[in-house]
This record gives sequence, structure tokens and C-alpha cells, in this order.
Amino acid sequence: MSYFKKNPFSWQNRTVLQMLLVPVILFFIFSLLPLALFYFSPSNSKEGLPIKEEIPSSTKSIKIDGFILTISSIKVSKELINEGLLMKPEKGCVFALVNLTFENVDTDVRSCSPQVFLKDEENYVYPECRSSEIARPFLFSIYPEEKRTGSYLFQIKKDRHPVEFIVSSLNPTTGSPGRAVELDQSLIEHTSVLTFR
Repeated sequence: MSYFKKNPFSWQNRTVLQMLLVPVILFFIFSLLPLALFYFSPSNSKEGLPIKEEIPSSTKSIKIDGFILTISSIKVSKELINEGLLMKPEKGCVFALVNLTFENVDTDVRSCSPQVFLKDEENYVYPECRSSEIARPFLFSIYPEEKRTGSYLFQIKKDRHPVEFIVSSLNPTTGSPGRAVELDQSLIEHTSVLTFR
């Protein structure tokens, strides 16, 4: 009669336990994986926290009579070309094309007809140079939060830089004064020939 007891953990039992343990371990690892990814992701760090959206440094904005005016760029050029049509400024002048956006931040539908001017570094003020070739912003029946984009054309003296964009009152009935936007050099792009549409 043998006094040795049969080992309850035979190799067959170990194999079954291993086969059951592997899925449990894998399930545990994959359960913790999303938590680990979230913890170590850059968006969870202080640097990755969403920040308040700000106007880029290359733009300038003002608020006037229920509108926000944002100037995106100013292109200074010796000549303007549109579909083969060549436009040249007066002698001793260059073109300055101001690209901007009007946004209605009021609660009502609004229209406006602004008078715009450009001032150079010598404090000389230039009126708008009207041209049917330039797509001016259409500023009638603008709904709340709606934006309208366009351009204003000026002829400024050669070798001078625009430093201020002046907008008269948008509402002639209120008689409120106009506003001026100081222009950064980062807004101004110089080119010999400017193609526009």
C-alpha cells in the first residue's frame, strides 16, 4: 500500500489554470489601458489644457456700432492685376488693399455704410479709392453673428507705410464718432504686382 498521496496540482491542472488565468490578465490590462492613456496623455497636462481662443497677433479688431471689424491683412503693391486688366496707381503712389471682416455682434439685423480712410506714418490721411474690380464687403441686412468679408482700396504715397485704419460712424442717425485701428507691420505685405479677384 502506497503512502504517497496524489498531488492535486498535476500538470494537467496547472495547464487549465494557466489557460483560465491568461484571459483574466489580458482583460485586466486592457481595462486599465484607457485610464493609463488618459493619465499620461498631453491633453491632461497643464500645457495641453484648452485655452481661450484669442485673435491671432497678425489681425486687428475694433468694435463700433454693433459690429466687430477685423483686419486680416494689408497688401501694398505697385500694380494690381485682375484677369489681364492691369491697374496702376497715380504717379508717386502705390496701392494699399485692406482685407477685413465685419461681424454683427448685435441682436438685430443691421446694415451700415461706413466711410473708411487710411493714415500713413506722416499722418497723411487717404480716402478710399473706389473700383468696381475690388470686392468691397456687402454690408446690408447682416444677421446677428453673421460675417461679411471684403476689401478697401487706397492709393498712398510711395515709400510710406500705413499705420492707422479709420472707420467713420456706421450709423448716421446716432452721430457716434468713428474709430481707428493701429496697424502692426505684421499685417502689411509688400509685393510688386498683386493679383486680385
